[in-house]
Amino acid sequence: MVAVLGAGGVLAGVLGGAGTAAQAQPVSAQALNIPKACVAIEALVDDGASGPGLGGEVVLVSPGGQSTLSTDAAPPGRPELDSPADMAFMSNGDVVVADEGLAAGPTIMEVNRDTGARTLISGNGRGSGPALVIPNSVAVEASGDILVTDVSLVTGNPRLLRINPVTGNRTVLTGTGVGSGPAVNVAAVGIENGVIYVTDVVGDQIMSVDPATGARTLISGPARGTGLGFVSPVSITSDSPGSIVVLDAEQPAGPGLGVGALIRVDLTTGNRTLLSNDASPAGGQQFDFPIDVQYNACENAFYVLQTGFSPGGPDGRVLKVDGTTKVRTLFASYLGAENYALLLRPVPVPVP
Repeated sequence: MVAVLGAGGVLAGVLGGAGTAAQAQPVSAQALNIPKACVAIEALVDDGASGPGLGGEVVLVSPGGQSTLSTDAAPPGRPELDSPADMAFMSNGDVVVADEGLAAGPTIMEVNRDTGARTLISGNGRGSGPALVIPNSVAVEASGDILVTDVSLVTGNPRLLRINPVTGNRTVLTGTGVGSGPAVNVAAVGIENGVIYVTDVVGDQIMSVDPATGARTLISGPARGTGLGFVSPVSITSDSPGSIVVLDAEQPAGPGLGVGALIRVDLTTGNRTLLSNDASPAGGQQFDFPIDVQYNACENAFYVLQTGFSPGGPDGRVLKVDGTTKVRTLFASYLGAENYALLLRPVPVPVP
């Protein structure tokens, strides 16, 4: 049970759960079509440094407080949370974590949504196919297969792997020599409206990937679309079928202002328009090398992970960007270091 702020700022105790608010409501409530309050939010933050020893942790943060779901040592067992880089929800509501394994070896693991228990999915002797090297970004397909960005052990070239969650077997979906299209410099993967997208921080572009052939199609970048050029596109979300919203970690806002921006990309034209940065709108919470973004349709709001470096620097923050006004406000702050990934777990707030 976690304390969270619901609609209107009312503090309520709610159970953590996955899926949409409608799915989480009792069948009787759905049948009566009772107007539902907007959901409260738990933010699961992937922290690569501040767990026990050199390990990482997955923490729950909300306006009501902070708790720990899983660390390198608790609950006991393997695999270890060594250096988690990204995470996504599995179909059962558990969390899949891509761990770079700087000390214990790279792995893909499942973290139980309730207990925090960790289970090895792939790597460290489980699963056949190309070895994991530096798994960096992760997404889950509707089929349950797991997509992971990585690099080749032989060539060092970036690639996108598909992992069977049952066997742990790994295959290359797209990469050098696999799939046609623009050169592969895959940094992050996201699935929005059923489409696989990858970001390229070398070519400063966004591509889609055919799930069957691995063919890459340019969506937006120097060779397609007008508007702000990408500097470091690190995360993708979507609030409509016709566009995606890209978090650019290093997009400048102007002299004396922090870097980072949300940029909307028109999927038909590739055109890029600014959604929010430290100059537009002015004031409010400030971006400063943001790393991950998630969209909550119930509130029409984007949640952005702002990294924190403790104890010598500022706390980590989760910023909330209003989808209409683009104003940035503080959702939660928390102690943490080298935080890389953000997930939102919507929790329905009971209607009085």
